[in-house]
Amino acid sequence: MREKQIIRLVVALVAICGFASASVVGYHVEPVKASWSGLTRTIWGQDYVAQTVVACWDTLERVELFAGAKGNGGTYRAGVVLDGDEIMWSNGVQGQSESWVKFEDWNTQVAFTKGKTYEVRFTRSGGDSYA
Repeated sequence: MREKQIIRLVVALVAICGFASASVVGYHVEPVKASWSGLTRTIWGQDYVAQTVVACWDTLERVELFAGAKGNGGTYRAGVVLDGDEIMWSNGVQGQSESWVKFEDWNTQVAFTKGKTYEVRFTRSGGDSYA
């Protein structure tokens, strides 16, 4: 008799744990290859290189762009676009050719939200196109 009660208790605990783990999902984003969401725009004076991302974080603190030739002083701008509107931007300077450009101090107009799809657009100053 006691064995049946223990078995029932174990089965009930397993069922409860299975139900609870299946019901709890904090946040989920399907994995994608970065190159699948890259794009460029090559309209004279409006050139940029962009990457579309689904945010799986709450804030945007630092973005990096690997740039080739320094060109025109190596000043870049990163703009974050949501539904066609730029909601935040940051400037970065390339120290030398073939190096990473960091964008850290963001001018924010709208809060960054986890789960939304954003487009990060990179442009280079001085009319120097790399798109």
